[in-house]
Amino acid sequence: MTINSATGWSLILAVAIGLVASMFTPGGLLIDPVDSAAFGEAAGVLGNNGQLAQFATFLFVVSVVLYWFGLHSLNRAFSGSSVMDYVSRFALSMFLVGYAFLVVELSVRHILTHVLEHGAGGTAAEEQAMATTLFAAASGVHIAFLYVTAIGSTIFGYGLARRFDGTSIFKLASLGLALTGALSFVVLMIAEHVPEIDLHGVAVVSNIVLFFGSLCILAIGVGIMKGRREFVGEEAAA
Repeated sequence: MTINSATGWSLILAVAIGLVASMFTPGGLLIDPVDSAAFGEAAGVLGNNGQLAQFATFLFVVSVVLYWFGLHSLNRAFSGSSVMDYVSRFALSMFLVGYAFLVVELSVRHILTHVLEHGAGGTAAEEQAMATTLFAAASGVHIAFLYVTAIGSTIFGYGLARRFDGTSIFKLASLGLALTGALSFVVLMIAEHVPEIDLHGVAVVSNIVLFFGSLCILAIGVGIMKGRREFVGEEAAA
């Protein structure tokens, strides 16, 4: 197996595993759907489906590790000494750091699920309050994830797209990744600065944008597998 095939497959698997995890996370689309902005209710759903929630959380962590492995390989595309290459490498690093915030969020979610499922030595009301606080903290970390990945993907996605001479599905995927970042940032600004906005609706829109971005990364993974020069650099190109 070559580096291109290993890193390309890692991105494809990351998208597939992440999609499965999101579908089976309690409180999401399939299992006890709930308003994610109602922290107490959303935390309670995780506790009521503890084993499934823990398994979905584990799948998300596996997905994040695969994303890291595959996306890190894109540094080869920006091996030059131009300002754009330097900025793109920095933006890609930002994007990868953003996924570290996601691991922190998942870790907090693991703890709150444990509190509700097994208890923490307090009364039921105290444990519910603790879990609600942890869920709110996890949501705050998720916002940090969105901020960093939004800025990073906008810049390095555009940097990838600039490497293509003509139009192709892989260039469109790169532009789509940049668009994902820009839209995520806009959604965040609306959520923060429009007090009367429906936060659950904002969360749904944000998830749709992230799903679109995942499809773009899936296409980029296929391009890496094919050894596209724009993704893997001159030396590793097929």
